[in-house]
Amino acid sequence: MTKAIFFFVASLLLLLPFVFNAGEIPIAHQLIVCSPFLLFLGISHGAIDNILFLRNNQLKNVEFVGIYLAFIGFNVLLWITLPIIAYILFLILSAYHFGQSQFSHYFNKQPLSHKTLYLFWGFSILTGLIYFNIEEMRLIMIEQEEFAVFSPLHQENYMLYIFLTTTLGALVLMVFLTFKKSLKLEALLMEILVIALILICFYLMPLLIGFTLYFVILHSFKVLREEYKFLNSEREVRSIGHFIMMVAPFTLFSIAGIAFLFGINYFDIISLSYGYILLIAISSITLPHIFVMNRFYNLLFSKGFYKTFS
Repeated sequence: MTKAIFFFVASLLLLLPFVFNAGEIPIAHQLIVCSPFLLFLGISHGAIDNILFLRNNQLKNVEFVGIYLAFIGFNVLLWITLPIIAYILFLILSAYHFGQSQFSHYFNKQPLSHKTLYLFWGFSILTGLIYFNIEEMRLIMIEQEEFAVFSPLHQENYMLYIFLTTTLGALVLMVFLTFKKSLKLEALLMEILVIALILICFYLMPLLIGFTLYFVILHSFKVLREEYKFLNSEREVRSIGHFIMMVAPFTLFSIAGIAFLFGINYFDIISLSYGYILLIAISSITLPHIFVMNRFYNLLFSKGFYKTFS
């Protein structure tokens, strides 16, 4: 069992008594508790996208930032004009990204079978999150009118079908890759344990708290660790403190931007719920980040990074 999984289980067990004693926790209260973790620890794992992408690339930093902001602007425009399309795109890309980061250290290439596993695994946990918290999702769509447009996508039977199909698909692919010797047997058993723990967490925890536990502990920390080890191997960071200083500027800049949006919403310059603003902001940052991370993993594979640090 890895340290991340141990920390994840320990956090789940420590939080369970508080959650059960608290009863139903309103989404607004969950947002207050979880937002600092999502912002400071979630955003930070994408805060050095420019450094990672510009390696072995002729693109200048200012050009990269311009393209990055253009992706963000495009996504915001998509949310304004076609929110359902924006939401579906966000789910698809997030599912792939979650699966890719979960299995990256096992492989040294990304054929179609691996990419399909990424997508199925990511959809399994995302649809599991929605299905196990379907009543909470319905309440959000009733209380916050911006979310009502997504109600056709959150039908209970529909979510259950996708959840069961993608979970079974992910398990079949993992077994297939084990027979093909792309995955070791202990890796297969470990990943079955991990997905079971994540789904148990989503079942037991309220919507946002459960997602935050997974996203921060099992996703963001893993990616940050990979980024640190890679840059350390390339002699671009000397210590964890140096790495923190490296990710801090864009992390704080992104948080300041979200705080600005919250501020103009507070003064009724825009009229959206804080949760909806946070969803748009996170999805807009996620869009270019996913393409950067895909290139980063290809770079790690080409350098044999996981063979060196496995």
